[in-house]
Amino acid sequence: MFQLAPDFVEKVKKLGESLRQTYQISTEERKIIRQKLKQSSAVFRQMYRYSHEDLSKYLNGRQLAAVDGSVNQTKGESPHVVYLFQALAKTTNGQECRASDVYAPLLEERTDEEEATQPVKWRAHLLAKLELEVAYKLIESQEIAFMMMDGALYHYRIDAPKEWDRLRILALEQNVLLVGVSEEITTENLVKLPSFSSFQKRPYSYDRDLLFGILDKGETLFVEEIQQKAGLQSVWMRPSSSPAITGFDMLEEQAMHKNEVADLLYTLTPSEGRGIPLWLDHIDRDVRVTDKLVEALIEQYIDPETRQRFFTRKRTERPY
Repeated sequence: MFQLAPDFVEKVKKLGESLRQTYQISTEERKIIRQKLKQSSAVFRQMYRYSHEDLSKYLNGRQLAAVDGSVNQTKGESPHVVYLFQALAKTTNGQECRASDVYAPLLEERTDEEEATQPVKWRAHLLAKLELEVAYKLIESQEIAFMMMDGALYHYRIDAPKEWDRLRILALEQNVLLVGVSEEITTENLVKLPSFSSFQKRPYSYDRDLLFGILDKGETLFVEEIQQKAGLQSVWMRPSSSPAITGFDMLEEQAMHKNEVADLLYTLTPSEGRGIPLWLDHIDRDVRVTDKLVEALIEQYIDPETRQRFFTRKRTERPY
């Protein structure tokens, strides 16, 4: 059994109670938040689930695809690590494109100032670049109607702008609906609305927390004033029994299709699941770079002396 300091448990309990009291939303407050949203010209909409016949007619012979990527690293601290990347774009009928890369900070020349930020910056850049690359190749080689990306499209624009613009242009040329699906909503946009100013007193007022349990199952929410940014338009939704919201964003040029996109995502999401389209979860499992895979690749393809010199931490030699 774990040995704990006498007051450890009480401190954890106190923390939980403080969080509950600070961020809890009562039934009455749920009504107030929905009313404030309506005052802010929010549009609520109930989604529709496609039947197999509807979906087949909608796709019209073209395919549905999803893209995800994964990065993992050897145990240790930068720069004495190796990052391993993999990205996968795959259609529901099994057509796929894969790409991979490796990155070792030890092989890059850095200034002292760059060393603190460059590995993180490069990790985000390389992963986004690979995901955009496989998405582009799949659209080039297959008849794609709908392409789901893991995470908001906005981050691709920031992390790999050149590759993002290339994919954006191709998607518009090929009439491919490009959609980013986000399970972690980290924005704080609702509190910018006048009707939500009272919520600014909270330490943090993330949209995901304010909207937890606010939407009905199968409902979407769109607030034009705060959900258009940098050539993209976003929508919040609750596609399953989970009270947490999911978000998606899409190109502004394709935003007139946001209702049918919402319906399609709703159709692809298990009713009692966590709120993410099943095909995206399938891609995530298929592409993931696990700890065991990292260990196997490093052990098999990097010689023992190099491993010992650069990538073995002293703590791993502890006798316990």
